[in-house]
Amino acid sequence: MKRMRKACLSVMCIIWLLMQCVGVPAAALQSDSTVASGSQTVDAAKALESQQKLVETAKAVVVYEKTSGTMVYTWNADGRIFPASMVKLMTALVALDNTDISQKVMVTTSALNRVPVGALRMGLVAGEELTLEQLLYCMMVASANDAAMVIAQHVAGSQEAFIAKMNEKARELGCTDTNFSNVHGLHDEQTYTTARDVCRILLAGLEDPRFEAMFTTAKYTIPATNLSKERTIKTTNNMMLTTSWDYYDQRVTGGRTGSTDAAGRCIAITAEASGMELVCVLMGAEPTYSEDKQVVLRFGSFEEMSEILDYVFDGYALYQLAAKGQIVTQLEVTNGANHVAVQPERSVLTVLPADIDLYTLRWEFVSDNLTAPVEVGTEAGAVQIWHGDICVGQTNLITANSVEVETTLVMPKRPSEMDGRGSWKILLFVVCGIAGVAVVVMLFSAAPKIIRRIKVKNMRRRRRKNRRRAR
Repeated sequence: MKRMRKACLSVMCIIWLLMQCVGVPAAALQSDSTVASGSQTVDAAKALESQQKLVETAKAVVVYEKTSGTMVYTWNADGRIFPASMVKLMTALVALDNTDISQKVMVTTSALNRVPVGALRMGLVAGEELTLEQLLYCMMVASANDAAMVIAQHVAGSQEAFIAKMNEKARELGCTDTNFSNVHGLHDEQTYTTARDVCRILLAGLEDPRFEAMFTTAKYTIPATNLSKERTIKTTNNMMLTTSWDYYDQRVTGGRTGSTDAAGRCIAITAEASGMELVCVLMGAEPTYSEDKQVVLRFGSFEEMSEILDYVFDGYALYQLAAKGQIVTQLEVTNGANHVAVQPERSVLTVLPADIDLYTLRWEFVSDNLTAPVEVGTEAGAVQIWHGDICVGQTNLITANSVEVETTLVMPKRPSEMDGRGSWKILLFVVCGIAGVAVVVMLFSAAPKIIRRIKVKNMRRRRRKNRRRAR
């Protein structure tokens, strides 16, 4: 009986396993996992490095590699902070979107009167005529607040109407926690943003060659106007000025600074080295003052940005993990005469630690169920490349060869491709077959005992018969 129970138990286990398998397809890798765990795009939820604070005083930092679209480093990227003159990035972007910058602009008294007393000015005077392009250079290079007010009034008719366009543009760019209440960035509780949103705005601006030219200009000469002599202005970003030996950095190619008591020292730059193009935003750094608090001895924004650049350029490098046209794997094709080779739809570039062993990266394929015939160029799924728990690259896969239908052998459909009725027929057939086997096993297990009982019964019958004869 023990053997019979063991046999029945084994059969029941086999049946249970088959019920789990028949008609149930294997779970596919979710292709949207990079959203939760990827370092690609400015919206990346995970930067390559975000666990440690690399700067002493800054409240927020973002380092984004533009060529590969990799978020390399973040610190409090989505924390709300005051932007100071980072606002002027959006002012320039909206002006370029809405107006011909070659237009002549008349400086008005009403625009100048709305510039707060003590704010940094270009020295524009009412009645002076400049082109909109010249005013944009004054604002972007020299951070002139009077130029910002004149631009807003000319483009939209008023600062309020221009601000509405700024907030609309911020929503369009996907800024998640940004609001503007003025066009220059002088402190207002209702003007706020995040380091990630500033990065979004700057990336959008850099797509326009005119914006990029302004952002990367260290010195600019304004020709003589009807009311002024020729003027030369220089950037407020000392990291771009060769005369600023304390802060000049040849890796820095462009920049915009900002500073108020509430916002601290802010800076957004572009920098290039080792094949990488960085877009860096650092906000809320603290300056070092003289004992009487009247003179700034050190600018925390420039010093801490320099430390960030050293850390990234020394510790990370740009890698091409897959090339467009490169065969990366082969996939099975249902009813196909052969396998299909697949290749990336585009090249995959990413930033990784400079000392990484590329063999430690994990490749995961999300393949579609292909059925012959298959043509060249058919989308066949996607590939994800993982560095630990961070997806550092992803692209669609396309077929590199065609596959004809197999003519000598027709492969049965997978259970997952059959309808529910077909699946249950197979299951019923398998269960019945196994049940029959179980009956046979039980009969074989019971046969020896049955035979022994028959023998014992026959022996007893003969003994009784012999006793009767003896009497």
